[in-house]
Amino acid sequence: MRAMMIHGPDFDGVRLNEVPVPVPGPHEVRIRMRAATLNYRDLTRVWLFKPGAAPFVLLSCGCGEVEAVGDAVTRFKVGDRVAPTFFPDWLGGPQDNALLKRNLGNTVPGTASEYMVVGEQAAVHAPATLGDLEVATLPCAALTAWRSLFCVRATRPGDVVLLLGTGGVSIAALQLAKAAGAVTIITSSSDAKLARARALGADLTINYRTTPQWAQRVRELTGGAGADVVLDVAGGETTAQAAEALRSGGTMANIGLVAGERGKSSGRQDIDHPFIRVGSRADFENMNRAIVANRIRPVIDEVFELEELGRAMKVLSEGRVFGKIGIRIR
Repeated sequence: MRAMMIHGPDFDGVRLNEVPVPVPGPHEVRIRMRAATLNYRDLTRVWLFKPGAAPFVLLSCGCGEVEAVGDAVTRFKVGDRVAPTFFPDWLGGPQDNALLKRNLGNTVPGTASEYMVVGEQAAVHAPATLGDLEVATLPCAALTAWRSLFCVRATRPGDVVLLLGTGGVSIAALQLAKAAGAVTIITSSSDAKLARARALGADLTINYRTTPQWAQRVRELTGGAGADVVLDVAGGETTAQAAEALRSGGTMANIGLVAGERGKSSGRQDIDHPFIRVGSRADFENMNRAIVANRIRPVIDEVFELEELGRAMKVLSEGRVFGKIGIRIR
């Protein structure tokens, strides 16, 4: 089978390989992959690759069809459309680092291949209302947004949700927050992207290049109160302004990898600082029900073929994507 694997610490090191088709064990399913999507963390797997290390299959999110099942499998049957979970061992309950050691595209082979084998507990049924590429946006970006909005807190109608940038997590959060009746504020350096965000339902927009003190602007837009929740996808220097934009008692979901480091505590003692690590299988299934009920359609900005993965990663690294980049697997 074809698989895209990393051989060196740059995008030229992302190469097509021919590897054996995996055989499922008694409690495993083999998935014929149809689609995958990129996340910023996939870029870090390339940049942090050590010369001489063993190549591995990239990517964390995907969708496909069950092609074969082990003798003891009960959750799925041949022909089911499924999405593998990012953390195969985190089935439900609170975030527990002991359950996060195995993760796709890093310590477990990823989704950038024609076939993959996962334990039957490490996959969910794909929402019937979505296509394969749309389903492939869900396991990391959308689930991170869901957990930030509805698991570590309970976002309610009228809550003010502040979203930073227009990448996969922020755009998924925009759609989920609007479905919950929240008031959404989103930032970007691009007026064109802000216009697209408004078309998706964003209530208020801020260009952070023309308004560098955007936290102050959030305060102005909320009558001085501040936002109820902010998804800090950037970390680094952004964290201080994100905290400034929050009301007392608000929640800052620390997600940030984009700025090159994890989101840090802001130093404020009157807000919550949960550190979000995607979500569990139970969270995934709950989110999927909400997506179907609210007729949410994920946003895919560009689509590449499997063998073009290196080029797709370069596009993502340039920071001009709105929503997600899809990978078609034929």
